[in-house]
Amino acid sequence: MKKSEKKIIGKSFSPQTCLPAGRDAKTQIILSNSAPQRLSGFLSRFGFIIALTGLIFSGCGNPKVNLTSAPYDPKIAVEGYLYPGHTVSQISLMRNYPIGDSVNTGALQLTPSGNAVSATINGAALLFDPQTQTYYNNQITVDYDKSYKLEVYATIDGTPLHTTSTTTTPQKGFAVLENNLGDFSYGDSITINYYPSPSTGFYAFSIVPDTANPGNFNYNIDLRDKPDSSKVVQNLNQYKFRYGTVNNVNSYAGTAYSFTIGSRDTWFYSTYTVVAYACDLNFKEFLLTAPNVQEVDGNFHEPIETFQGDGIGVFGSAIADTVRFAIVK
Repeated sequence: MKKSEKKIIGKSFSPQTCLPAGRDAKTQIILSNSAPQRLSGFLSRFGFIIALTGLIFSGCGNPKVNLTSAPYDPKIAVEGYLYPGHTVSQISLMRNYPIGDSVNTGALQLTPSGNAVSATINGAALLFDPQTQTYYNNQITVDYDKSYKLEVYATIDGTPLHTTSTTTTPQKGFAVLENNLGDFSYGDSITINYYPSPSTGFYAFSIVPDTANPGNFNYNIDLRDKPDSSKVVQNLNQYKFRYGTVNNVNSYAGTAYSFTIGSRDTWFYSTYTVVAYACDLNFKEFLLTAPNVQEVDGNFHEPIETFQGDGIGVFGSAIADTVRFAIVK
């Protein structure tokens, strides 16, 4: 089989950034700090707790940001992903807070009783799950290559808000060629081969060890300044949650592509779960622009938003597949 390769650099991401992380192909996107194993679950119960509006910049390459004069606008913060073949679930609706205010985590989630929430997808009502504090509809099975419009009404601090966002799911076709790669030693080349989906050029890979603690950390790793156990604890999320992306894939070439996991993405002796995503445009733009809002020259930019009205966050879709392997001594 002829294979095309795309070189990719793995990046560390913390819960404040954003890939879904979980234990199955449906849910591994790390958005949520409170549930880092949900795709979140890719945020300390959301990196959008503070909406920075009215930023004032000065000095190319040495900008200054004046936050004291930034007005507060209440926003509906959305974290939602749709997966073809699955029902709608785990749509999280949250709020932002003014700069300098303490965050009431108990009131972070928007609820029908507390915030008069009304949420629909393509006109069908979403139901609220009080246990997970998220919204769902088991009657909607997500299809391939179809558009879904999320619409939300909510009241925050007495202000009625409304937002919409539309995602178009990828076409059918994405699949990894092998789901169980076996055992590897640290430093071995670990390659995931996959077929892309037609018209989908962006792919993301969330790499998470099933066990991560100072006891199974690889202290013999080739580093000038080797971390001790206290540093591992301090920076655990940076070592644990890793991801990489492949962009501009020629999805019509009819060949398999390869993604290689770097040695800096496997810090622990453990089995690993990799969730691979064929991403829609919303997913792509959020992942590429939300974690880093400062350019190399020092100037700032806002993350690309795909919401109309009073919304921020992400409402995207993806086809997901799972790969497993182990790093052994």
